[in-house]
Amino acid sequence: MTCGYGYVLRMEIPELADLIWLFEGQPKRNHEDLEWPLGLHSFSLKRGATEILFSLDPLAGEAFISLFVDVEEVAMLGNLRRLGRVSVEREPDYEGLTLWFDIDSQVPIKIQTKPSIRVSWYLKRLGAW
Repeated sequence: MTCGYGYVLRMEIPELADLIWLFEGQPKRNHEDLEWPLGLHSFSLKRGATEILFSLDPLAGEAFISLFVDVEEVAMLGNLRRLGRVSVEREPDYEGLTLWFDIDSQVPIKIQTKPSIRVSWYLKRLGAW
């Protein structure tokens, strides 16, 4: 996929408007002069005591996820590389984001944003293929 600046994106990404809708706010950019989809863009959302920070660099195909409870970081998935696709999921009782790796054997990571914030990632045990 080629973006408007002539760069080739390594991954399929949702429209910026869909991510703004999902995270209920504008992203913060790592470099103010770089517009979507260039550079690192960070989205955050808070529900009750739980907050999620999701950062995505579409050009590099990388993402970072941090989960906070009562302002304390309880989980961090960083340097998620080789992402092939990021998709917004909308269902009557669920809203979220799915991160698909470009390796078929890798299980996707799911970020639920509604009705509550959750991160799920099924990992296979070593030797279980």
